[in-house]
Amino acid sequence: MEREWDPAAENPHPQRSLLDAMAELVLARDSSGRVTEVNAAFLKAFGGARSDWIGRWFAVAPAPSTPGQARRYDAAMRTRAGAAWIEWSETTLKDGGTIAVGRDVSDERRERAEASEAAAGKSVFFASVTHELRTPLSGALGAAALLKDSGLHPDQAAYLEAVRSSAQHALNLIDDILDLSRLEAGRLTLRAEPVDLRSLIEDACEILSTRAAEKGLALAHAISADVPADIRADPARLRQILFNLGGNAVKFTEEGGVLVQASYHEGELSLAFKDTGPGIAKIEQSNLFKHFERGAAEHNATPGAGLGLAMVKRLTEAMDGDVGVSSEPGQGAVFWTRFPAPALSPPPVERPLEDRTIIIASASEIRREALSLMAQALGGATLETASVHAIADLVSQAQGAATLILDADWADQAPALKAQAPELRILVLAEPRTKDRFTQKDGPLGIDGWLVSPVRLSSLAAYAQGLEIEPEEPSAPRLPDRALEGLHILVAEDDPVNAMIARTVLTRLGADVAVVDTGRAALEAVAGGQFDAALLDMRMPEMGGLDAAAAIRSLKSPVAALPLIALTANATEDDREACLTAGMDAFLTKPLQPQALIEILTGLCAPQNRASFA
Repeated sequence: MEREWDPAAENPHPQRSLLDAMAELVLARDSSGRVTEVNAAFLKAFGGARSDWIGRWFAVAPAPSTPGQARRYDAAMRTRAGAAWIEWSETTLKDGGTIAVGRDVSDERRERAEASEAAAGKSVFFASVTHELRTPLSGALGAAALLKDSGLHPDQAAYLEAVRSSAQHALNLIDDILDLSRLEAGRLTLRAEPVDLRSLIEDACEILSTRAAEKGLALAHAISADVPADIRADPARLRQILFNLGGNAVKFTEEGGVLVQASYHEGELSLAFKDTGPGIAKIEQSNLFKHFERGAAEHNATPGAGLGLAMVKRLTEAMDGDVGVSSEPGQGAVFWTRFPAPALSPPPVERPLEDRTIIIASASEIRREALSLMAQALGGATLETASVHAIADLVSQAQGAATLILDADWADQAPALKAQAPELRILVLAEPRTKDRFTQKDGPLGIDGWLVSPVRLSSLAAYAQGLEIEPEEPSAPRLPDRALEGLHILVAEDDPVNAMIARTVLTRLGADVAVVDTGRAALEAVAGGQFDAALLDMRMPEMGGLDAAAAIRSLKSPVAALPLIALTANATEDDREACLTAGMDAFLTKPLQPQALIEILTGLCAPQNRASFA
């Protein structure tokens, strides 16, 4: 039977000897807050004899009222050695008294404060440096976009694309460094909103598939039927995780392919990236998620800075999740991440392939596995083979309506298979660069349609049944000619290259443009009231864009309502919030995109308000 320590026991000396042997401070008080016992460590810290303290009222913190309640708190106290922070672990006794055990945590708090200050300083440093790096790179990308529309020879266009690709890669690397510094300083804000995970994964995989196809790899995805239709998450950060882990898998895989999988269990989303690469030794796995650690890339010519996996780890931890890897040398690897993601709507309940057998014939294990999982999620029964010679046997085994998904390399088998089973629907599994073979009227005989890898779930559901899908609107519609005709726009930009790009883009869209290079000059220019909107760079000499916006909003004239758009090289949440707080109406990143300019300026500059601020 346990006994509660009683400081008022008739013979406290055995207990006192035990307490005096402790390095921690011990303080016992009765229900009124008066000291009933202290140990030698306490006396060493605060001075005096034991008799000086017994019976003395001594308050460290308000005593809790619930017996048996434990709590921990830090208190700034004056000791014989000077001011110190003492961490107290305190328990309330049944009679209302308390026992507290304390330790000096001054050094720990100081180290934490110094680390926090260093991280904050590093974040500010990175923000400043990356802004200076992004500005010329944004200029290079903007100039490349203008040059692309000038009519180039094919070889010139190829050289220009190399310039654009290199500048974009450098920008992406800078963004990763900046995000990592923010995560370390605790300054990266997650913006949770409704997310259609299926569309997000399908879009990301379509982008990654281009690089995979260049290497001759299969890239596919499979989303479990239990995944909600919509979840709450930060789509931008989720996209970062998909591109980093998916891109990493493609980068280190030389043959075979990559399978991206998603599943959901008890409010937690799991993503897995399975590849057929060289695998990773156990000794290297523990270091993979550290900054600038490149694992097997250190031993070969694979490019990369070693930031992607560190970024994924930090982002996952920021979402209260976890990340890891399972691999053996020569056996490929599975990188996984899981984190809480509240469901906003239940999983889709439709099972359009419930009465249909899907036969999958492909030499690619990745594609077979992905298509089989997708077909099963849609309610279908599946049969699969990696041998062209086994297809006919599977066709004869199929019960009821059946659809054969045939590898493009085996498309010449379609006529014979169609003759064997006239009701069989045959779809060819093609890649973007090979699909034209099957879309022409004189294409291979026996083919009923085609699917492009990576296959979208909606495409499989429709084409397996012989249904048609409405074509999507083009993702990049043609820009209307002179869409900003009649607008008078002021551009405040101190970098001459970015100022030239802004002037050229706006002029091509029909706007009348004036350019200044300081915030003070912008304030003086808009005072006349002849402009319909002003684009203000956030960082300029004399007066930055934020100060200029605040000054314009404080003017005692109609000009105070002038539409103001921020221009910045850094598209961060902090920058966005700072712009809105200063009175900006919108936020644009460099290099300027014509479509974004049209949407924002036409929305802010209604015809009745044009040049009406005089």
